[in-house]
Amino acid sequence: MDEESGLETRLQLLLAKRGQELVKGLTDEIMRLHREIAALQRELKALGEYQTMRDRWLGRGETGAKGATLPRNVVIAPDQMISLRDGFYPAEVAGDGTAFRWTGPSREFVFDVFVERRWGGSLKLDVLNCIDYEAQKDLALFVDGVPATVEIEQQGSGFAARAALAASDEGRSTNLVFVLPAVLTPPGSEDERLLGVAFGKLTVCANGQP
Repeated sequence: MDEESGLETRLQLLLAKRGQELVKGLTDEIMRLHREIAALQRELKALGEYQTMRDRWLGRGETGAKGATLPRNVVIAPDQMISLRDGFYPAEVAGDGTAFRWTGPSREFVFDVFVERRWGGSLKLDVLNCIDYEAQKDLALFVDGVPATVEIEQQGSGFAARAALAASDEGRSTNLVFVLPAVLTPPGSEDERLLGVAFGKLTVCANGQP
């Protein structure tokens, strides 16, 4: 279900309520809007910071100096600037305050990461919830278009995915495309979106010099 259809469905359900149920429904919608506005504000701030850092790495700053060495460690979190076009829904916050993003509605989700890979590297994808581990455990990964071996370790209702990155001295971004076996609708839930996994964090680290 797309965002417009979901909004129409919520509006129809709200119009059907009366009395205290209507008040509660309106309160829930206001809280939802506040969360979405806060998430957008965080994303806009992160986008500005990301563009500034990217210009420094690529030597596009005011000084015109040669680009700096790419960072050796990169962490991408759900409340940072992540494009919905890369296979993600807006950021959400769990009851314990943990930020996450569902992937979907496509089976693919993508990251472009600036990280040092002269001697190779490694990555770890933390998934907080995958709805159905057996359905999602055969996650695939393509690094710059090349298939990579992924090791999956189940952790609670989610899992950790690890992979090695081949050495590269091209000095450009690393394109990571994760492909899930399926997108699912949560059973017993009013959420009708097609969901992949609840993204918790991506950590990418460079290997040391041999």
